[in-house]
Amino acid sequence: MITKAKQLSTEQQVEFYQSKYDYYKSFNRGVLIIATVAYLTFFFTDCGIFGRFAHETLLSRLIVILPLLAFMYLYKQNKGYKLMVIASYLMVHIIIWCTDWATYILPDREYAGEGMIIMNLIFVCVGFCAPYKYALIAHCGLAVDILIANIFIRYDNVAMMLMFNVPCIVAVCVMHYTMEKVYLDHYLVTEQLETLVVHDQLTGVFNRNKLKKISDPITEELNIASEVPVAFLIVDLDFFKNVNDQYGHESGDVVLKHTVKVISQSVRSTDYIIRWGGEEFLIILSGCDIEIGATIAEKLRVNIEASDNSICPITASIGVAAYKGGNYHSAIECADKALYRAKTEGRNRVVVYED
Repeated sequence: MITKAKQLSTEQQVEFYQSKYDYYKSFNRGVLIIATVAYLTFFFTDCGIFGRFAHETLLSRLIVILPLLAFMYLYKQNKGYKLMVIASYLMVHIIIWCTDWATYILPDREYAGEGMIIMNLIFVCVGFCAPYKYALIAHCGLAVDILIANIFIRYDNVAMMLMFNVPCIVAVCVMHYTMEKVYLDHYLVTEQLETLVVHDQLTGVFNRNKLKKISDPITEELNIASEVPVAFLIVDLDFFKNVNDQYGHESGDVVLKHTVKVISQSVRSTDYIIRWGGEEFLIILSGCDIEIGATIAEKLRVNIEASDNSICPITASIGVAAYKGGNYHSAIECADKALYRAKTEGRNRVVVYED
């Protein structure tokens, strides 16, 4: 079923169009480079029309290199789709304007209509990475370009040029509208698959795969600035096996879901909650030193003990450790050692790992 992009929230639309641009940006860059190079080669056509070195059109042909260099600079400096899509379409229109400039100088303008066919093809290619509304506005500008150029050039067949290009513009815009909806379906399915990969199906929080997403694949160092303090908490529900044995596994699932709700309400939305084992949860608190981490852990322990999960009273033991950079497994091991102490010292308590 094809979904409309306007059914997404504003934030989701931004993410969708950014994803679309990221997917096609290399193709888009290549199209603009090829289009510019192809435009430069038309200088040899100019020479053929003049029957000599066409110095008159040399500037109108070579000047297109400058906006291409500006586009390439933006491409390296800017990752956002909005500016880059506008820059892409501006580059196409600059090629059209330079073509009109050269055509104005040429003594024979017989092939101007064929040049517009090529420009329609470029609009098709650039539109792959653009939101439909951007493509619609930019491509309709082609008809405006023809009308403005006709004021200076006085085409012999401007009516025929418009009669040919307007249907092309309509067809290309309809094509991009359809393609956007198809890509949206692809995007939503991909998002669902990625969500399943990094989320625990029972509780809805992250699973262990999330750590691979937020860390270096080789060093396993978290993608967090070194000067930012980070605290690791490992939360383990006390005697959870007894809950499953006495009340059944479905009731145990209810307790787990309720615990996740309590944890989510006790930490920030920017913190990572990861289901680490059956009844164990790893919590990564970015921007929190060990003291703040211990305070949050105690608050969490109290909230779990005081909450009503509708099945049975439950408590939690929590181990706290500081992440000091490098392989994140070291911090997890330290938090796990602190958790072991919490269990051996009577459970339902918070223990901070000390070197």
